[in-house]
Amino acid sequence: MRKSRLVIALCLMFVILGSMCFASPAKPSGKVVLTVKGPVANTNAKDGFQFDLEMLEGLGLTEYKVKDPWLGNKTYGGVTIAKILAYVGAPKNVAEVLVIANDGKEVVIKGADVAKYEIMLATKDGGKAIGSGLGGPVKLVFPYDANPGLNKEYPKENWSWFITTIEVKTK
Repeated sequence: MRKSRLVIALCLMFVILGSMCFASPAKPSGKVVLTVKGPVANTNAKDGFQFDLEMLEGLGLTEYKVKDPWLGNKTYGGVTIAKILAYVGAPKNVAEVLVIANDGKEVVIKGADVAKYEIMLATKDGGKAIGSGLGGPVKLVFPYDANPGLNKEYPKENWSWFITTIEVKTK
């Protein structure tokens, strides 16, 4: 009797684990706001991994107060680039991350800095969605206040609005 229960339990475990391994990644049901390209293990589109706003925010929001060099004191909420890269299965040897805005502006962030600092793609300002007139729906934000000197490595011109793409580059 015990052996048959054990066999049944093992079979069920293999069925569950097998279905988890072969489940296809979620696809956006709303408008795509961010695409991650490059050598990533998890994809849901031909050119990488696409997120709608709900999927992106579903990764878990980080929030911090910072003096935005263009708009003054703000409380931004969003997803750290490190969390996004972990979710899409970026390799450990990321050399740099290229963050691209809708207008083609590109900002290069060192892979080590992505891991070290809470550099985020903000989707909230004071708990409310960031409108397109203020840099949304996705805005690149650097944690200047918590990391003095970070503004020398990534000056205020790197705060980009309307981010659409992240490209992962490896060593």
